[in-house]
Amino acid sequence: MKFRYYFFKEGTRVYDKAELLTYLEAQPYMRLLQEGAIKVAKYHNTVINMDADFIFNTKSIVSNIQRLDPKYLDLNIYVEFDVLNNTYKVSKIVDMIEVICKRFGFSVYNEYFEDVSPFKRALLINAFELVKVGYKKKYEEEFMNYSRLDKESLASIYSFLEIKDQIQNLDGYDFLNYVFFKENESRRVYVGVDMDLKNPFVIPPCVKLVRIDTGSSRIIVSYEDLKKKIDKYLGLVDARLYDVLMVDEKNFKKARKIILKAKFDEVKVALKEVPFAQVLDL
Repeated sequence: MKFRYYFFKEGTRVYDKAELLTYLEAQPYMRLLQEGAIKVAKYHNTVINMDADFIFNTKSIVSNIQRLDPKYLDLNIYVEFDVLNNTYKVSKIVDMIEVICKRFGFSVYNEYFEDVSPFKRALLINAFELVKVGYKKKYEEEFMNYSRLDKESLASIYSFLEIKDQIQNLDGYDFLNYVFFKENESRRVYVGVDMDLKNPFVIPPCVKLVRIDTGSSRIIVSYEDLKKKIDKYLGLVDARLYDVLMVDEKNFKKARKIILKAKFDEVKVALKEVPFAQVLDL
């Protein structure tokens, strides 16, 4: 199901279309396409796996437009994306909508608004979340194909993925890759990482489990248990990233030796690995 925000303007349909298209084309992960008479700015963020289309249509597709305040005119521009997205991802689209509304004097509408409104971030986000919750109630079985992680953890994970490549001076370090686990009959997700102990490493935020490759076997252990054993060898990557830790080159061999010799209480619950794309915040 597609969720949409529609653009309106008070008293006029006049705006600088070329400037708006130039703004959209300049955004990371964006490309412009012509689909017949319709122009589309396609957003495809490969880091957080988010897709959205800014569509310049030739006619209005707003339902029951006659009930809206007539001082606002439909510009036949809207942005749409799948309702099965996490709020953090949608916030990236809302960021662009905010710039567009301020720069071009646009207002915004969604069917869950009482009427067309000047840009209000909370209003846009709340409407999306209401629609998503309603969709979940209506199609509960479909949601059983998705796993669940709390909104705050997902935001931390996405934020880290977006800044990971900007972290400096860590050539030769392994950024431990996220892996997501769940119990067979549950939607709840446990955030883990894979660790092979070949290089100094960086541990991302929100980790609860660590899958360690010892060379002869793979075991899943509690991150807190691991952290206690190597705590004195852990340091911050950056003072501004309080939840991102690392074992540096100086301490790697010592930490590795401790991990390989340690007796861990392995996680005994049967866990299934799930794709990150199938993890939602409700």
